[in-house]
Amino acid sequence: MKKHTHSDVVTSYQAYKSRVARETIPCYEPSIGKEELRLVTDVIQRNWLSENKYTREFENRLAKICSRKYSVAFANATAALISGMKALGIKGGDEIIVPSFSHSADPNSISNSGAIPVFADVDPASLCLTRQTIEKVITKKTKAILYVCAYGNVSDLEHIVAYAKSKKLFLINDCAPALFGNYKQKPIPSYGDFSVLSFFADKTITTGEGGMLLSNNLALINKVNTYKHDGRKERGVDLIEYKGYNFRITELQTAVGVAQLKKAPYFVKRKKEILRYYQKKLTDIKNVRVFSFNPDGAIVPHRVVIFVPNAKKLMAYLTSLGIGVRSMFMPMHSMPAYKIKGDFPNTQEIYKTGVCLPSAPSLTDKNIEFVCQSIKEFYEPR
Repeated sequence: MKKHTHSDVVTSYQAYKSRVARETIPCYEPSIGKEELRLVTDVIQRNWLSENKYTREFENRLAKICSRKYSVAFANATAALISGMKALGIKGGDEIIVPSFSHSADPNSISNSGAIPVFADVDPASLCLTRQTIEKVITKKTKAILYVCAYGNVSDLEHIVAYAKSKKLFLINDCAPALFGNYKQKPIPSYGDFSVLSFFADKTITTGEGGMLLSNNLALINKVNTYKHDGRKERGVDLIEYKGYNFRITELQTAVGVAQLKKAPYFVKRKKEILRYYQKKLTDIKNVRVFSFNPDGAIVPHRVVIFVPNAKKLMAYLTSLGIGVRSMFMPMHSMPAYKIKGDFPNTQEIYKTGVCLPSAPSLTDKNIEFVCQSIKEFYEPR
């Protein structure tokens, strides 16, 4: 295997930046405006940039939205996952089941908490774990299931909750992109021993970077908060109880988050409209299938996803037209960091055939029309 050098990394990043710069229709972009500027200015004028009133407001409002008793803001969702696992008592030698079809944050957080990620395949209909895929890899060493709400979707989540309870396993709910989504008339983040959200720039609401851990377990929350604050209960406390981390967010970021919450109803409405528009325009195109989100929930689509015979070929064509498309998650079990052998046919097929289309709330109907027409011309040339 070729060893990558620093020069290779720089070249690759420059190529990525160049490609994104040529996108006339971005895959996603945040919507930031006057309200965010007003609150950030207020933070600067107060001259207290670390966690303060906006952070507490952001936490409290998200807990209420997600039907959780408690919440803790973090620098990112990965930090929230690591702290949550440590607070659960996860230790070296413990196994945690995680889908190979996931963001690197999921297995990486398991590894960095000292545990062993055990990869499972996913259900192609939902892109998520199911009881059946979990049962194929469970062992006596399994301590938890890390459930990933792929692109905001869920499978039979209530059955997985019951299964985890019956096996005395922790259920960790990585619903990073599923904020404002509901399943069985309950907020998706309300499921699990704890759940985590992400506020990266491509999420429904953003703080640039940032994450949140939510739970109904006060003892867990107190431990999580200690791990977040360098192993102490709070800033200004000298006693170090755990070998913790500095995983704090900033007041500047949470001020942006509070402003974003005011716009959230529009973001949710527009994302659903965009999905319906794509469904209408792409439904009759040969070789194209628009991914269907779980009908048992009011899902907020994180991405508009389509499946085609060869994702790379279509993406190359759309990219040449300035359309910002992205591939699906590359199977994590095959990454150099893990190199796990096993049978993951669904995960591999999803990666080969899945394409994420532009889906920002700022997209116009004309933008979507152009994307759909371009896909039609690729498969049905005149």
